[in-house]
Amino acid sequence: MRIASGSGRTAASMAWALVLIAAFPALSHAADKQLCVEVVLKDESEKLDSDKATHEAPVEETQPAKPDSQLLPWQRAKVRALQPMPKEPDAYLPIGQTPVVYLKRLIEHFITHRKGYVAVQDGCDERIRVELYPLAEGWTLFARYTGNGREERVDQLYPRELSQFSERVVDALLSDEPISATIKRDTVLRSDSKKSAQRIKGTNHFIIGLGTQVRGGQLNTVVTDTGGVHQSIRVLAPMTLGTGYRGKFENWGIEALAQVGVGTSKTASGKNPLGGHIDFGGDAGLALHFLGYLNPRGLTSFYLGAGANFELLWFSAVKPPAYRDSEDRTTLLSGGLDVDLICGWEFMRASSVQFFLQGELNLPAYVIENEDDFGAIHTWFPAVSVRLGVVF
Repeated sequence: MRIASGSGRTAASMAWALVLIAAFPALSHAADKQLCVEVVLKDESEKLDSDKATHEAPVEETQPAKPDSQLLPWQRAKVRALQPMPKEPDAYLPIGQTPVVYLKRLIEHFITHRKGYVAVQDGCDERIRVELYPLAEGWTLFARYTGNGREERVDQLYPRELSQFSERVVDALLSDEPISATIKRDTVLRSDSKKSAQRIKGTNHFIIGLGTQVRGGQLNTVVTDTGGVHQSIRVLAPMTLGTGYRGKFENWGIEALAQVGVGTSKTASGKNPLGGHIDFGGDAGLALHFLGYLNPRGLTSFYLGAGANFELLWFSAVKPPAYRDSEDRTTLLSGGLDVDLICGWEFMRASSVQFFLQGELNLPAYVIENEDDFGAIHTWFPAVSVRLGVVF
């Protein structure tokens, strides 16, 4: 009796195991999100017929055909819609199948191969709808997924590309990403290589600006009591002149400038009998700036920008009296790249001659380091610039 009872329990356990194994695929399938696929070919022929009946009586068949240039717009559209569409070789479609049916089956195939999704005919949780708009060759397609509201478009798709498109559009819609991000080596479409030749046309201007700078650094400075020098922080105010090009393209612009600065202060060599005092002589540079307008269409507009300036600076060092044969100073050169931060205001923008007021923060990406027998420089030399300019 104990053996029979054990055999009964074993048989019952095996039966339950078989039931669970048989039910597992169904349970797994039920956990997948069920999607329906709808593919629609848009045909405007019926609309064209109704428009024709509304606007004009039917043309008699006995009348000779008019040249295309003499047809009304709706008539030309009707002719194009009824002309047979050039087709690529039938080898790209299964025999007896239409692109609509084949595309729907391909999309269902790739949905089912996505983990967590299954394509069904009815009773679906969500839906993918694809609309085909016929072109002279191929179609323009719009595909939308109700699960996340994402819609993707391909401007021109050919019959040979239906499989590639189906794989990519399923990846794009279900992953909620652009179809351009789903490209692989074997799913490239012709439309991926097409680029628009349309460009934004801007206005080109010649500019002149005058202004001043405030520059600061640690330089050798004469000590009045002894005639020697010591390191001290000095603030200088050279004048600046800049000229160049400014292009405006909707809400952004670009400018390329050649500019010079001239030092406005110099210490007499007689006050520095021991030599070594440093004065700033000036600078010259080439700048490239990018601008963003806050009110592109306004008569006045503030703008912000950034860019770079490659500049050359020169300083003069006072010589000791024993070395002042022909000149009492020697020249020290330095230079490098500045990072420029810009804030400006353009006004009178509707006139042929416009104006701007511009402020800049010039931050050198280098440290000035140079010396000779009569003087030495080792300092960082930033600047704040203000410029008033004219735009022609």
